[in-house]
Amino acid sequence: MKSNLLTLAKLSLLAFPVLLFSCNDEPDPVTTESKVAVVEEQFEVNAAYEDIDLLAFDALQGIGLGARILTDADICSNTAITNNALAGKLTIDFGTGCTSPNGVERKGKILISYSLAELLQGKISANITLEGYEADGLKIEGIKTITGNLPSGTSPVSLNVKIENGKVTWPDNSFATYTSTQTRMVTLGENGSVVITGTAAGTGREGFAYTALVTEELVLNQECVRTNVFVPSSGKMDFSVLDISVLVDLGSGTCDKLATVTYPGGSKEITLD
Repeated sequence: MKSNLLTLAKLSLLAFPVLLFSCNDEPDPVTTESKVAVVEEQFEVNAAYEDIDLLAFDALQGIGLGARILTDADICSNTAITNNALAGKLTIDFGTGCTSPNGVERKGKILISYSLAELLQGKISANITLEGYEADGLKIEGIKTITGNLPSGTSPVSLNVKIENGKVTWPDNSFATYTSTQTRMVTLGENGSVVITGTAAGTGREGFAYTALVTEELVLNQECVRTNVFVPSSGKMDFSVLDISVLVDLGSGTCDKLATVTYPGGSKEITLD
């Protein structure tokens, strides 16, 4: 059990990206291009929450919730990690600021609440919250809840993952909001994978509201994660922005960061960093 949980966590903890586009009936090419540029902004939001997840589960490893990790913990040497096992509280404190080995500047706290009783029953239940937390100048807020069963061999494991009150604020005080509800079927082993379904909603920095739905299961393969490609290698999502539907096609199984975006009036291939 110990050798699989952190791998499970790191493979499965992905947030949905957000795509925003123009609301014109016949899109102006210039306007559409400017809206497509917001895609990269919203994947930045996604990456911010994923980074927090990885840090949280690296810390949980220290109290017996994980084992073999996919990447080394990107935490600077003076980060304070404290755990109150009786209360089920773990804190990662970056203080007033420090720079990680990978060059990420972080400050503030990541707070993790977990149920030891449920862990002993073969289940996982954890909440991740943030206190004054920033990464590379982005202020990040929200509550992430993870519930489900612990892995057993190579049998599929179901996790329910929810983000509530998500908000990322840039140095110029512009911000994006984000919520999501996902189900993730995780298969461990040499050819492990995560199959993701669910919905998301929020607003972009320009104030456009959107909703998103996985229309074809998103698949993240462990072989891709080993090469630091955390973008699903296949699957489709449908975004509704001001009554306009935008389709995102993540491909048919190749370990890359490419996606095809189709919107009213055209389509284009993008690279998701």
